[in-house]
Amino acid sequence: MKKLIFLLLTVILFASELKITSKQFYYNSKAMTSVFIGNVKAVKDNDNIFADKLTVFFNKDKKPVKIEAIGNVRFKISMDNNSTYSGKCDKLFYYIKTGDILLIGNAFIKKIETNESISGDKIKINRITKNIEVLGNKNKPVNIIIKVNQ
Repeated sequence: MKKLIFLLLTVILFASELKITSKQFYYNSKAMTSVFIGNVKAVKDNDNIFADKLTVFFNKDKKPVKIEAIGNVRFKISMDNNSTYSGKCDKLFYYIKTGDILLIGNAFIKKIETNESISGDKIKINRITKNIEVLGNKNKPVNIIIKVNQ
């Protein structure tokens, strides 16, 4: 029954359909969260997130405001028709209103069209502005591979 309620909420709240599958599901009406655990796969349009655990946070109007993916996170996101990124990290936070995607821990992204890549301890991508910010740490510096035409 809880899965059915969440599925109905998801269809109503998202502009396009978000489909999430997992081994377990919990909805906490007091905390306004939906938690998916075990082989989680979230698909919306051309975007995919795979993780061990995924939590969707809702505001008081029951609209999703943040998505958090933890554990063995892998993803593919389309920024526009010409930019698709795949990658991985330990934790992913997606702030829906601002368009910020924060990758934390062993963060790596690759632009599929050009095979250019970035890795670091923390990567922040904004889906609206298309800006990217990368932070390394003292043990692991930022690593960027850019395709150079000669």
